[in-house]
Amino acid sequence: MAILVRNLLVCFLFSILTMFMALLWFMEHRHPSQDYSEVVERLNNDQIVTLEFTGNRVAFTDRDDHTFVTTVPDVSKFLERVQGKNIRVVVKEDRFNLIYMTIISVFVVALIMVAWWSLQRNKKEESKFASDKLVSLSGKELNLTFEDIAGIPEAKEELEEIVSFLKSPANFKKIGATIPRGVLLQGPPGTGKTMLAKAVAGEAGVPFYSFSGSDFVEMFVGVGASRVRDLFREAKENTPCIVFIDEIDAVGASRTSGASAGGQEERGQTLNALLVEMDGFDTEDTIVVLAATNRPDILDSALKRPGRFDRQINILPPDVKGRIKILEVHGRKVALHPEVDFETLAKATPGFTGAELANLVNEAALMAARKGNDQIVNEDFEKARDRILMGVERKGMVMSDRDREVLAYHEAGHGILANKLPNSDPLHKITIVPRGMALGQTQQLPISDHPAYSKEYLRSKIIVLMGGRAAEELIFKQQTTGAQGDLLTATHIATDMICKWGMSKSLGPQAYSIESGGFIEGAGGRLPMGHDTARLIDQEVNELLASCYDEAVRILKQEQCLLKNLAEILLQVETLDGEEFDIIVECSVKKEAAAVKDPEQSCRTCTVKENCSHAQSTGEVDAIAA
Repeated sequence: MAILVRNLLVCFLFSILTMFMALLWFMEHRHPSQDYSEVVERLNNDQIVTLEFTGNRVAFTDRDDHTFVTTVPDVSKFLERVQGKNIRVVVKEDRFNLIYMTIISVFVVALIMVAWWSLQRNKKEESKFASDKLVSLSGKELNLTFEDIAGIPEAKEELEEIVSFLKSPANFKKIGATIPRGVLLQGPPGTGKTMLAKAVAGEAGVPFYSFSGSDFVEMFVGVGASRVRDLFREAKENTPCIVFIDEIDAVGASRTSGASAGGQEERGQTLNALLVEMDGFDTEDTIVVLAATNRPDILDSALKRPGRFDRQINILPPDVKGRIKILEVHGRKVALHPEVDFETLAKATPGFTGAELANLVNEAALMAARKGNDQIVNEDFEKARDRILMGVERKGMVMSDRDREVLAYHEAGHGILANKLPNSDPLHKITIVPRGMALGQTQQLPISDHPAYSKEYLRSKIIVLMGGRAAEELIFKQQTTGAQGDLLTATHIATDMICKWGMSKSLGPQAYSIESGGFIEGAGGRLPMGHDTARLIDQEVNELLASCYDEAVRILKQEQCLLKNLAEILLQVETLDGEEFDIIVECSVKKEAAAVKDPEQSCRTCTVKENCSHAQSTGEVDAIAA
């Protein structure tokens, strides 16, 4: 509101000035002007009737009643010329200049007052920088506790010590223990760093100052350092308390040598002020600084030394047990059907962070609400997961029969290899329904999280990725762009096997590439190396990919009957889950055994309701057709 009033006042003052300048222009140009020599000539020819003096400006009227304006250099000499002539002379006081100077003076004074008022307002706003960010716990502004945080037990255990110190600092000071002044929470985006910091304040019941690193960096040099000093000055007045700086890498990035200017200089001054203030804590000050970042590799080394942020806590994506607990926490807020199985859902979401799991629950709730259901069922979670991983189903996309057939064989090739390779993850779903950027997808889900990957597992993963291209060439003798994503992922895995994990006999157990120390994907690169080494790396990657492709072709040739049967069924039902896929594979195995006795039955195309003894006994193939 104050900013609006200030802007309106400035606009009003400029409007007054504009109107006054327009009036001045009108007053000076209301009569046409004439040269002084022409006026003297008119005067000598007795053509002038009236003279009106206003200072050294003269307005004269001739016998034709025309009025002109001129400027007289010497009024006294001009009046001597007028004497003795029948001319009416009028002398007026020059009030216009007096009014002009008065208005200009008032305008300047008003402008100075507005500028002074604006500076005073900015000064008050700067002084309120810390207090505006204070979250008082006298009410229910911050009711988050450790019970609302799940999936990161190690981090909670580390921070429970901080809570104990904030609640009972005397117990620690009595034996001379010094609590860490700063705790750095580092991990990928969405793992719960900010929520964990709020939970610490909620558990301890102390004031909580929450900032972003960008709050300290401004266009004007010195503002950030001043805000840091104001923050810690107010924090010392409200001890015990917590100061939380989110995305601290925005202000705490490593300082480079040499002169800098602009934003870099401002950031450097702000960082220096932060370092000094964290060193300036008194032993009696019960202040804990929490900070969060996903780029710890770019933080200044002085910021992480003992005495400042001397405790770093890694917060990583949860394992399957953690995902179950996180889903249970978010499941309390929605209406769930009793049959919802969080354990199965947690296994189906490997690598999901806490934020992604929260989004999964919310998407499932939205889908249930769209259908008009009162409770969320497993199907809603499955569709929500597909939407998050693959995007929205493209119902309006029209594909020709030929394209659908190629797509069905492509996905069938992936599925068969995933089923036949011993080190491959179990098959979860095959679909040829277009979603997002993908025309179809074959999903595999690990039985448990992998802390490390074996060479055989990675090689099986590449073979499965090559299955789509291998099936296309085997059946249609052609290549399509549908294998783009598969080839990109396979090349990435093969390059990491050779360059990062030393899985090459020719190159030996040596790393040729590095990753950054942060948690943002895409950083890092190859180490310096010679041309011969780089050529050998490329050759090894190429040979690995080629051998995996040959293996994929070999297996699909052996399972060509199953490939055709599976593709035909996919064209009819479009989506198969892992259980339905196993039924089809078992049916195909029994038909191959029967073909040994009757060669005419070899590689006969299966239908959805194939007369298979296993399918008839279980009734599950009928379910596939439905």
